[in-house]
Amino acid sequence: MNRWTHSLASRWAAGTVFALSLVVGTVAAQDSQLSINDYGVGTEIVDRELKGEGDRFEEGTKVVFLTRVVGGAEGDRIRHVWLYEKEEVVSIGLTLGGPHWRTYSRKTIPPGTTGAWAVEARDSENRVLARAEFTCVPAGSGASGTEQSP
Repeated sequence: MNRWTHSLASRWAAGTVFALSLVVGTVAAQDSQLSINDYGVGTEIVDRELKGEGDRFEEGTKVVFLTRVVGGAEGDRIRHVWLYEKEEVVSIGLTLGGPHWRTYSRKTIPPGTTGAWAVEARDSENRVLARAEFTCVPAGSGASGTEQSP
């Protein structure tokens, strides 16, 4: 290979590595741009809005965690991680459909799990983007959906 051909091959290889770096950097930058501007826990979704918001729910109640994610792209993923007494109970992967996307998960609070609950929305690097906390109280106490204090 002469000097001219070797120089072109080196430049092409360097350009390919640079281009790959840009693509990888763009993916990482997009993921780091994810943010959640609205979230909460409640008992249902009606017309894409959270209803029955509260900070106390009875055992057996279906609790919904709604997040509005901005800054992502179609195909980006977040996880809703449900925690009981600081221990992970379930992690639910959710795929975004665009740069401004509402998504939710739900969990029926099982009997025998009164106490502190939390749900976190996390990005692919496990960073917490949002966290909602609530208390599970015994069934029949009439506390489901108690409005959160300001």
